[in-house]
Amino acid sequence: MDNNNKIKIAISGGMGSMGKLLSDYIQQSELYEISGIYDPTKKSEDHNNFNSYDEISGDILFEFAPSNEVNLNLEKYQNLNINLIVGSSGINESSIKLLTSIPNHDKFICIIPNFSLGASLQKIFTKILNDTFLDIRIEERHHSGKKDAPSATALDLAKSLDNPSKTSSNFSDTVNSEINVINDINIKSIRGDEFLAEQLIYLKNNDEQFRMWHLVDDRTAYLNGITYLLDIHHELKGFHYGLETIMSERFKI
Repeated sequence: MDNNNKIKIAISGGMGSMGKLLSDYIQQSELYEISGIYDPTKKSEDHNNFNSYDEISGDILFEFAPSNEVNLNLEKYQNLNINLIVGSSGINESSIKLLTSIPNHDKFICIIPNFSLGASLQKIFTKILNDTFLDIRIEERHHSGKKDAPSATALDLAKSLDNPSKTSSNFSDTVNSEINVINDINIKSIRGDEFLAEQLIYLKNNDEQFRMWHLVDDRTAYLNGITYLLDIHHELKGFHYGLETIMSERFKI
């Protein structure tokens, strides 16, 4: 395909693990090319570098900035005329409110707490089972380098569940764990070098239990959600929160 016809992808936080995962994929693609990398921490030796957020250009911007920077970036996003896919943790309510208020004019904005198709399906099934089981708790396990707890995926799931009669059983404390209560749901966060990304959902009634365990074996699993969005990007318009909402709409789940 002629380079002039390729979809141009910009990556903010492009020198981080997710940014590199995406750029490596784009380099092998005949449909896309990288318009540039924005990352204040390190310059790319292989791609064009944007020196400021305001310089970013392309057809789609992937935002992978760390949690302490992403909200500052999104404040500047309203000055860009580009589709947006946010995969960063730590997005605050002010940023979400800002993004939902931006006129889209046939552009799309997607906030994706987790690009794993399995995690998205786990959320869909949990919301379905939430009406059947009265007790729910969440346990998430991640590598030692992940500082935020609960994870954005667990936090998003807990906030999405609504049942005023629900209870949440207590977890016991373990080494390298932290327990938080979000939306009246207990979330246990464990950090250790033996984990990459795992999430367990415990549901129970008086006479039965249901458990779902989602385990990411390799970071390339996140490419499944990224390529899924890229494959259907021409169908997207407006604001979307969560990969599972797009999957549900598309597959009529």
